[in-house]
Amino acid sequence: MKKITIYKVISVVALLLLAFILILPQKYNVNRKQKTDECIRNMSITYDAIKRYMEDRNESFTGTAQDLKRTGYLKATYECPENGVGDKYFMSGDIVTGEIIVRCPHEDKFKDHKLPESLTD
Repeated sequence: MKKITIYKVISVVALLLLAFILILPQKYNVNRKQKTDECIRNMSITYDAIKRYMEDRNESFTGTAQDLKRTGYLKATYECPENGVGDKYFMSGDIVTGEIIVRCPHEDKFKDHKLPESLTD
């Protein structure tokens, strides 16, 4: 009969703990809520940058986040965190109507990746 050593017990507990840590976020969408919040925060920052751009220059905005960064209205370019690099936001601003659009490239797949109505009014 084999003895169960303390090292085997610790190894089994550590393995179960690791499996639990890896499965928990996927099972309960813990990371999903964080990514949604980050996407909305990124779009809000971009929205504010476009608004300042239009107020300062008195012209419509048709460009990219890179243009806003280059002109000093953004400190960094932002992307949707869902799928990684290259998921750039769709953005524009019309000085005549005052309408500013910042949309997530994945809003059809992730319905909650939208700016709150209170911000866009």
